[in-house]
Amino acid sequence: MNRYLRNCRVLLVALLIPGTNELIAQEQVEPELVTNTFSWSQVINAQTVEVVPRKRSFGFMIQHRFGAITPDKQSYKQFLGLDLPANIRFGFQYAVSDRMHFEIGRSKNGKMIDLAAKARILRQTVDNTMPVSVTGFFDAGVMSDDFPTVGADNYFADGTTPFVYVFKHRMSYNTQVIVARRFNDVISLQAAGVAVYRNLVPLGASNLTIAIPISGRIKVTTKGSILFEYTPIVEGRSPNSQLNPASIAYELATLGHVFQIIVGTSAEIMEQRLYTSSALPYDKGHVLLGFNIARTLLVKPKKPR
Repeated sequence: MNRYLRNCRVLLVALLIPGTNELIAQEQVEPELVTNTFSWSQVINAQTVEVVPRKRSFGFMIQHRFGAITPDKQSYKQFLGLDLPANIRFGFQYAVSDRMHFEIGRSKNGKMIDLAAKARILRQTVDNTMPVSVTGFFDAGVMSDDFPTVGADNYFADGTTPFVYVFKHRMSYNTQVIVARRFNDVISLQAAGVAVYRNLVPLGASNLTIAIPISGRIKVTTKGSILFEYTPIVEGRSPNSQLNPASIAYELATLGHVFQIIVGTSAEIMEQRLYTSSALPYDKGHVLLGFNIARTLLVKPKKPR
């Protein structure tokens, strides 16, 4: 009987060990994820695939755009646009997980308050089993500025209903799918499909605007990078301009802190306004200066009980 029991135990162990080894092997082949495709949640104006990287952590940003620089003596009198009216946005982010954060912001132009959500869908892996990262973004903005005055002879698009402002006219929306790839330690590139919808537009303009921001980062030092953006407007372009928004920047990034010096073509920051308004005539030498400052406050994970 004892010999029989010993044989049963040996057989049971022999059956269990291969399965255990297989489970251990499955755990060990978890692919390594690519990190730091970009330094923070935006390239310059365009969203990146990045989110606040740790659950319960915070992000804070200041985005500032000065007045236009023109190719004449006025630029010197206006101190390269720094004396002119500027646009500024403050944003606050909170990570509900390692893959998703929420954001609230407030911009000067239009006195716009916006609420946004951003979530990772796919992550690029080191072994290229997943060659790209994909992130989704949604933002809803409400203009809190006073509506402009309209005359009694203004009508809706049907030409018969007298025009009256209502709250929904303050709302605009921005939906994006962003695809990026970090090719190596130097180059990261991305493209996004952006759909902007405004509830109220001027007569003859389109409620829907579709844009494809193309952007990238080229690292030139351990902490320094050159950034660029170019955004073709494929639908709903402003009738006052045929130029697409473009920007370049130099970025200094350290752990938790990013600073960018920008040369751009629009004072607008929010996509609902940036992609639906006219860019400066940069083909004639009109540009502007700006900067972005971002700070990430990482909260230590809770210790398991």
